[in-house]
Amino acid sequence: MNRAKRLWALLTCLALLTTLTLPAAAEGAVFTINSPEDWAEFVRLSTRDVWSQGMTVELTTDLDLSDSGSTPVPIFQGTFHGNGHTISGVFCSQKGSKIGLFRTLTQSAVVEDLTVTGTLEPQGTASSVGLLAGENYGTIRRCSAQGTVSGQEDVGGLVGLNGEEGLLLACSSNAQVTGVTNAGGIAGQNLGTLDTCSNSGSINPQANQDIPTNVGGIAGLSRGTIRDCSNSGVVGYSHLGYNMGGIAGLQSGEILRCSNTGLIQGRKDVGGIVGQFEPSTTLTYSDSPTQALSDSLGGLLDELSNLTNTLDAMAGRGIEDAQVIHDALTAIQDKTHSTGSQGHADFQAMSDKLYDYTTSIHDNLTHLSNRLDQFNQDAEKELQTVLDQSDQLLDDLQTLFSQADAGIQDSISVMERTLSDIRAQLQIIRTHRQALEQELDQLNDYIAQVAALVAEGRYDEALQLPFPNLSLSEHLSAISAANQEIAQLATQLPKQWSEIYDRLSSSMKDTGKDMDKRLSKLYDALDTLLDLWSVLSKDVQNDLDAISQGSEQIRTLLKDYTDTLGNQVQDAADEIDAQLTVIQNQADQMTQWAKEDRQAIHSSSQAMLDRLEEVRQAVADLGKEPELTVTDLTDQVEEGPGLIAECTCTAQVSGDTNVGGIIGTAAPELGDDPEATFDFGDLELLSDVYATLRCVVRDCRFDGGVTVKNECGGGVAGRCEVGAILDCAARGSVEVTGDYCAGIAGRTRGKILRCAALVDLTGESWLGGIAGLGQDISGCRSMVQADSQGEYLGAIAGQAEGDLSDNFYLFEDLAGLDSVDRAGLAQGLDFDAFSQLSGIPEDFLTFSYQFKVDGKIVAEVPFAYGADLDLTKVPQAPERDGEFGQWPQFSTTNLRRSRVIEAQFASPTSTLADREGVAQLLVEGTFAPDAALTVTQAELPGRDAVDAQPVSAWNYTVTGSQSDTVTLRLRTDGAEHPAAALYQDGSWVRAESTLDGSYLVLEAPVQGQVVLLDEGGLSPLVFVLGGAGLAVLLAAVWLILRHRWYSSRTAEQATNS
Repeated sequence: MNRAKRLWALLTCLALLTTLTLPAAAEGAVFTINSPEDWAEFVRLSTRDVWSQGMTVELTTDLDLSDSGSTPVPIFQGTFHGNGHTISGVFCSQKGSKIGLFRTLTQSAVVEDLTVTGTLEPQGTASSVGLLAGENYGTIRRCSAQGTVSGQEDVGGLVGLNGEEGLLLACSSNAQVTGVTNAGGIAGQNLGTLDTCSNSGSINPQANQDIPTNVGGIAGLSRGTIRDCSNSGVVGYSHLGYNMGGIAGLQSGEILRCSNTGLIQGRKDVGGIVGQFEPSTTLTYSDSPTQALSDSLGGLLDELSNLTNTLDAMAGRGIEDAQVIHDALTAIQDKTHSTGSQGHADFQAMSDKLYDYTTSIHDNLTHLSNRLDQFNQDAEKELQTVLDQSDQLLDDLQTLFSQADAGIQDSISVMERTLSDIRAQLQIIRTHRQALEQELDQLNDYIAQVAALVAEGRYDEALQLPFPNLSLSEHLSAISAANQEIAQLATQLPKQWSEIYDRLSSSMKDTGKDMDKRLSKLYDALDTLLDLWSVLSKDVQNDLDAISQGSEQIRTLLKDYTDTLGNQVQDAADEIDAQLTVIQNQADQMTQWAKEDRQAIHSSSQAMLDRLEEVRQAVADLGKEPELTVTDLTDQVEEGPGLIAECTCTAQVSGDTNVGGIIGTAAPELGDDPEATFDFGDLELLSDVYATLRCVVRDCRFDGGVTVKNECGGGVAGRCEVGAILDCAARGSVEVTGDYCAGIAGRTRGKILRCAALVDLTGESWLGGIAGLGQDISGCRSMVQADSQGEYLGAIAGQAEGDLSDNFYLFEDLAGLDSVDRAGLAQGLDFDAFSQLSGIPEDFLTFSYQFKVDGKIVAEVPFAYGADLDLTKVPQAPERDGEFGQWPQFSTTNLRRSRVIEAQFASPTSTLADREGVAQLLVEGTFAPDAALTVTQAELPGRDAVDAQPVSAWNYTVTGSQSDTVTLRLRTDGAEHPAAALYQDGSWVRAESTLDGSYLVLEAPVQGQVVLLDEGGLSPLVFVLGGAGLAVLLAAVWLILRHRWYSSRTAEQATNS
């Protein structure tokens, strides 16, 4: 039973150990994904955070997760190789955050060469949403995303949140992204690095959306680094959204060498690169006035306590000092009486031995000096030869190095080091040889002086001579070691030179031969030098041993005598000296204490006065308003946070307020109201605040148009409460419905230095070529044309509240500052003088009309400033897909600005009329948009000419027709039986026509005469003859009636008679 229990326990331990070692087993492991089933297994295993540590995942095929479901990878810590494949069908509509193909990529994670497509539309909190990863703290390389992404916060095409250690390199997105807070084409929020990434997808382009904040083509919010990135996607919707930018919506980090060509729209704080540039700010706070008063009162009490302690200590130390000195004097008196005279005998014995030792050392020194002199004479020539030859060899090697290819330069460098090492060892030999000679001279002088003093009986002076500090053996050892090192180095030279010489070109062989000779001389000198030293080292060793022994005997003798010094005499001297030392130390201590006490009292008194002043100041500060001190580091920012540099924007940027070609606004983001622009003057302070700001736009260029509905628009910045704009340029147009319109910054409290603007301005008050309302402006150049009915207008600035210097403008419509030319400050020049200035981009001074069709240049016609356009070089507007092309109206004389003229296309016109309303003449056909029908009334032809009754006649001309003939519609008013005739080849010819309602329809040339005829009427002769017949008939009737009346009257008269 017990054995079974032990076996079971052993198996349990083994199982636990196996489980614990699983992560280690994953190191170097490979997981292959070849199907949706493999992907599902990969997701399942990744629920354990440690499983993917050290794991490499290989995707070997494209995956479509539409049918199998796209459950995200919970956490990944290994390396994922996409191998250029695509994972499609990624989808999410459930509630949640950290949504993407991967929910979290840790700092150790690497994902590369992968394309992700799908639709993410999570509900609920919906934060950190990206097609590739919800949040990334690792490295993502060469990945791309396509599809649709939407969420609430931190929403990006690739990743939702890129953490401080996160890196996205050479990635791209073509996804449509929609987010409420922090939405970007690559990352919703970036705290790390985005490098060489691009976005072509649209960001928040819908009209029907929640009002967004912080929206950018690359990142919505960036406090990290964005470099070498580009955006071509549309960002934002007209008049909707805050902090909208072509690269970043809100940024306080670093943006370098980025570009934007996409349309940027929004409501407030809208920029071609950055919507709101929040300065990188460091804040420090002083104590509040009440805290300062409390601290100063506490300090005053501490100083009073210190003064009391100092006075107490002074009283106690005086008694102790007097007792110590009395005890020491008593001890000295007692010891002096007990001292004997033994010391004199000891001193005499020591003097005798000292004479013997010095005589022996002097003999050895004489022999050693002679040998060293002989060695120096023999070795100096060889030593100099070695140095000279090594110098020449080094020079030759430098010559060879400059002529040789990279293949043998390393070998030459090795030989140079060897020669340099030999020279270094030779220098060591020379140094120690000189030191050896100096020490021998010092020892010889010492022996001579001791011998002389002893011979004269001046033993006290002989003992007081200091023994020289000798290191004879050490010098000889160092010289020997250097010689051995030289010998070893010299053995390396032949091989090193052989490697170089064999690879020399024929042109360098002569130099090589000279070096062979120098090497031979070097070897000979080194051999001789080493031989001389070998002989010397053997000869002088006995002398050195004897000198060392004698020196040691002298040192021992002096030490023994010093230690004993006549036993009792020395003991007494030591005791007396010790007591004197006690007295001296106590006196010194008393002096020091007295000095310190005076200083302590003075310091305490001064400190109390200082504390009283602090209390007084703190009481006064209770009624003082706290102050804000701002230190602007703009002139010092070359890299790091708070910088936008070398960026370009070629696009249209539009918004309602604070709109700029590069940045919309530069101001801290401290309030909750997005409609408000931060102003340092609005801060309510409880204590003094010190702010250090970094906020610089440097070396940026804008080419395009800025449109502002309300106020504050500029070619670089709409509004700047802080910071500086340095070495920037803007070219295009700025249109502001309200105030603050400028070529660089509409309204700014910062600096504008060395900037240039070629801009057409439209606005009301505070309109300027550089700044509408500015502060410090220096070294700027302006070429502006303006349309304004407001006040404060200037070619440099409408109004400037700071320092102006070295600003020049092209004198055209506006004067420099508030309509006044200011010499040297805001000075106007004619074109010839202006064009000679520095600081003006070259393209500002060359002029042309570019004629474009569908964005492509079909012709460019250059002209000089103020000249006329050569119309013979203007191309004909082309046709496109059955549509007619035409150029819009453009000026052709006294031209002063370049212009891009884009062809306009319109469908052909089918009907022309001679007038509005009821037309007398209509023309049908295919006509250009600028086609026209010109009609004038003509003289009626004779009846004989047209063989019918002419009713009306017209001259007509049709221009812009695609055909030589047209269909005429002639109104038939006044003709019961209408017909028409055309005048052709000098005569009227009946035209075939049909009646269509009130119009007669016929084919006709594009120019001619037409007459309306009435074929139903009689000829004039018929009317004449008919009239004559009627007259005769009436006359006959009248005669008959007259005759009948006359006959009746005659008959009546006859009856009456």
